[in-house]
Amino acid sequence: MNEFDDSFHAVPLSMVVVTFIVTMLLDFMPFPFDVFFWLPELTALTLLYWTMQRPQAVGMGVAFVVGLLVDIGTATSLGLHALSYALMVFLVLSHHRQIMLYGHVMQILVVLAALLCNQAVLVAVRLFLNHQIITWQSFIAPFIGALLWPLFSQLMLILINFSRSHR
Repeated sequence: MNEFDDSFHAVPLSMVVVTFIVTMLLDFMPFPFDVFFWLPELTALTLLYWTMQRPQAVGMGVAFVVGLLVDIGTATSLGLHALSYALMVFLVLSHHRQIMLYGHVMQILVVLAALLCNQAVLVAVRLFLNHQIITWQSFIAPFIGALLWPLFSQLMLILINFSRSHR
């Protein structure tokens, strides 16, 4: 085992759980629609981050459970986010080794593709279930989330290093 593997496994599971709780609470905050449509789903970004960094701990089962919790917290159809998150995580896990070798620009494109897939599933299911037509504005959030990816991943790295230094 090399130094990277040893430091990587030192991330406690409680840190993963706390980041999910915080991002879900931020996603559940009510905002007016003119602000809400462009805000990225922080829970989806957190799910992508932990799927890329700890695929042995955060996989499709966690994505499904987190999706159910988001469905409950946002009062949407039960299983809507669970389906979209599970599909998003499946796509990332199927190419995990290649994604981790990519630089920041390629990772931004992968995150954009995953978030667009997530949004497309949400739009398609809402259209099918509720006959709710979604405007093009709902596809702005994945682009903003992808642009925020380097900042988000650096913030998560800072939090991990902070938790390690205070053990």
